Amino acid sequence: MNYQFTLPDFPDSTFEMQTSVWTGRSKLFQDGILVSRANENGRPFLITAASGDTVKAYPKPRYMDVVPVLEIDGIQYDVVEKLTWFQYVICCVPLLLIFFGGALGGGLGAVASSINLQIIRTGGSATGNYLKVLGITLAAFAFYFLVAYIIWGV
Repeated sequence: MNYQFTLPDFPDSTFEMQTSVWTGRSKLFQDGILVSRANENGRPFLITAASGDTVKAYPKPRYMDVVPVLEIDGIQYDVVEKLTWFQYVICCVPLLLIFFGGALGGGLGAVASSINLQIIRTGGSATGNYLKVLGITLAAFAFYFLVAYIIWGV
């Protein structure tokens, strides 16, 4: 997913972070140009300021989120807005498949939940996003019960 944001220390720059749910890797772009990373511990992004100075921005994981925050000089900056508790609950309902189907249900639930977390952050109407999340959740449950019926004849 791609997330556009600005940083207070760089008012004239637009940043975009690309994150992969599957690998956990992130790429940062400053005004459309890929920002390089240092090889030191934490692999910080090396952001160039207007003055020519280089600022280190460390990507840090956020609990229960697939989008990291950027830490610059000890201050954490959100790349995207934090989700509310009920948005997490709604998006993670497919994880209940763990209780129905063990590994198969858990894997399917994890994939559906990660898709839901991405959908809830996309642009467009909130109602549309919630309907998409509901659709993905229902599809995950239906797919699990279909596979369970085919495999085990339950």
